[in-house]
Amino acid sequence: MKNILIIDDDVLICRLIEKLVQQKDVLITIVNNGKVARDVLQSGKKFDVVFLDLILPHISGWDILTVINNYPATQDTPVVIMTGFSLSDKETERLQGKVFAIINKKTFNKEELVEILEKLLQI
Repeated sequence: MKNILIIDDDVLICRLIEKLVQQKDVLITIVNNGKVARDVLQSGKKFDVVFLDLILPHISGWDILTVINNYPATQDTPVVIMTGFSLSDKETERLQGKVFAIINKKTFNKEELVEILEKLLQI
């Protein structure tokens, strides 16, 4: 069984990812704020992929990405950034080498998300 962690306060994005993997052998954990996300990540549970929004209540997605990259249990976990705003060149550069993909919530299509899920989870 594959494990996905979705860290996003956008219910529609969470439901979309759930729907795309509902027929697969996948366990999904959803958290909607940075504080809970940090606790889940530091619990030691292993995830096969993390979907991360950069703008979250309590603790930013940027800070959560630092936790993911620095915590032994998660430092090798692929991260897919899901953001609703356009990133500056400096922000995109800051993410290079730290994330598997960056998806703009306003412009992505379902097929792009399916392709990422298939690559990362081999489902």
